[in-house]
Amino acid sequence: MTLDSDARPPRDPGEDGAEPALGPAGLRRLARLEAGPYLAGLGLPDPGRAVRAWADQGAQAPSAAALHLLVEGATGADGALLGLRDLLRAAAAWCRDHEEPALARRYTHTSDLFDVADRLLYQLGVDLLTAAHEVRSAP
Repeated sequence: MTLDSDARPPRDPGEDGAEPALGPAGLRRLARLEAGPYLAGLGLPDPGRAVRAWADQGAQAPSAAALHLLVEGATGADGALLGLRDLLRAAAAWCRDHEEPALARRYTHTSDLFDVADRLLYQLGVDLLTAAHEVRSAP
């Protein structure tokens, strides 16, 4: 990670003159300082805003079908869940290209968990619709 000297937080060198290791919060803050302007320049929308708007409607859904469509819309083939999976796969590819195979494997494994979640959500949706249909069909 390269930073402009102005962007570095003031730190006291360790006993051997080396800079002390940063913890997770410090590393994340440095990443925002380094790459924040790049990300801001992309002009991307807030990644969570749309999903939060859909989630806000979930508890107010008038029927199981409406709830299913809300969940499916946010998590289905064109939804946020698989979009996040694809982002993690891109991160894995970046790590492989930059000679970080262990990190690439971890990103790939995490992206695989999104595939598992997708299959579970699909079955959950079918179960929700089945239960709603059975209630309506009951004598």
